[in-house]
Amino acid sequence: MRWARVALTLLLTGGLAACGVRGEQVTYEVTGVQNGGRDLVAVHVESSRADHGRWWNVDRDGRITGEAERVFLVGPQPSGCAVQVCYRVAPGLLRVESGGDATGWTTAWEISGNDYEQLAAGYPVLGDRAEHLSSRSVVVREVPGGHVVFVANGRDGLLYRSVNGVWHRLGIPMGGEGSYFEEPPRLASEPPPADPSWIVALLVGAMLGAAGLLMMAVRRVWRGQDVRLTAGIAVGAGLLSYGACQVPGAGMFPSAMYAMMLIAMIVTVGLVLLLGVGKGAPLRR
Repeated sequence: MRWARVALTLLLTGGLAACGVRGEQVTYEVTGVQNGGRDLVAVHVESSRADHGRWWNVDRDGRITGEAERVFLVGPQPSGCAVQVCYRVAPGLLRVESGGDATGWTTAWEISGNDYEQLAAGYPVLGDRAEHLSSRSVVVREVPGGHVVFVANGRDGLLYRSVNGVWHRLGIPMGGEGSYFEEPPRLASEPPPADPSWIVALLVGAMLGAAGLLMMAVRRVWRGQDVRLTAGIAVGAGLLSYGACQVPGAGMFPSAMYAMMLIAMIVTVGLVLLLGVGKGAPLRR
């Protein structure tokens, strides 16, 4: 009992310490974009902690190539043009317009209404929405086959228009063990992503159940305890695999990678346990 109390005290102390560490909310936002030379665009990420802000290079395909070593600072760029079309940001709004002063301007991309309200409510310590959740700066680059567009969207991150005209909310460029985009939250109007967790759980359970039955068939031993063991391993592995699919990602490593690793371990352990199925004297006819 004494050691149990010590362990519980250590767990509580660790939990309180962890809560204290998480007490400070560090925020990031993309505050500017500008031409970075060659085929690159320099993206400025600003943080609530001064030592966390940095510039990133992003290529014309919307991929991070690393930190920008030298950036020649220029003011905000509210507009930019390709050969036949221009783009500009709408002050205080998550909106990009296309066209020109002579032909008029139309909305090319926008988050507004309920989508904007719920998005703003989901960002902690947001502050002034018009400042921290708005389109601020735009860069247009000519590429083979057309043009691409990069927009600094504050807390929502980097917005990117590909050469085929599709807009992508890439998120916040981040670094650590490699470089990656921290994806922005899903919009209220977007359908939830498909959840394959139950399908994976059923497949894992069915595979291990079939493996146990095959083992019994090969050894020609059909005992109730073996059937129960096979069923228990199949059901348990399926439930564990479902839980593995719920593990969140961390940094540049997506949740799918962790799920695959855990499921591989679950299947391996299940197969090892099934080696004992059907051992014993064969069934006599």
